[in-house]
Amino acid sequence: MARVLAAHQPNYLPWLGVLAKAVQADVFVLADDVQFSKHGYTNRNRIRTAGGWQWLTVPVRTRGRGGQRLRDVAVDETQPWPRKHLESLRWNYGRAPHFEEHEAALVEIYGESHGRLLDWNLGLLRFLMDRFEIDAEVRLSSHLGSPAEGTRRIADMAVACDCEIYLAGDGGSRSYLDERILREAGVEVRYAGFEHPRYPQCFPGFEPGMCGLDLLLNCGPRSAEILHP
Repeated sequence: MARVLAAHQPNYLPWLGVLAKAVQADVFVLADDVQFSKHGYTNRNRIRTAGGWQWLTVPVRTRGRGGQRLRDVAVDETQPWPRKHLESLRWNYGRAPHFEEHEAALVEIYGESHGRLLDWNLGLLRFLMDRFEIDAEVRLSSHLGSPAEGTRRIADMAVACDCEIYLAGDGGSRSYLDERILREAGVEVRYAGFEHPRYPQCFPGFEPGMCGLDLLLNCGPRSAEILHP
């Protein structure tokens, strides 16, 4: 059976669209050697609140570090953000049906000490993949050794991971991918379709686009089936 490669930047507490790509992949590559953007999702994501939603943002060191790669981004360890994030999760999800069964694991994760943002993101991604029953192999793009850029780089990653299919996102992928390059490398392109599921949340109404924890803490063992029915 043909192996599928998907790739994404290493997000903090990734949302369901990212997890849905990982579900469909045999190898999930985290692009850790691209440039860090302060306004992306690599150091922040959204949780559900009584007022709608709020950001959980990891403070990182950026002064004098313009153009740094994601793998080099350091968290600001002078700020007690892990405790604050855990408190926010308890405050907003403490009454969620399945918060208690995952609380100990979250306490352990947020009790760890990592100097790099990448290590925090990897730990949380692996936690969510385990709970959502996603068994894709996680690899880092910096370990794959391709000096190329754009579509050529994707082709190199697919070959390095022994994958014959590249699963692209539905967003802007169609405009920047050169499918000819992938075909010449023996890689088929498929586009990931994602329809956001609706599920019970802690507060009235439904807010889409929350981090993956929102589904997990509200729906527990049913989360995997809801994400990938």
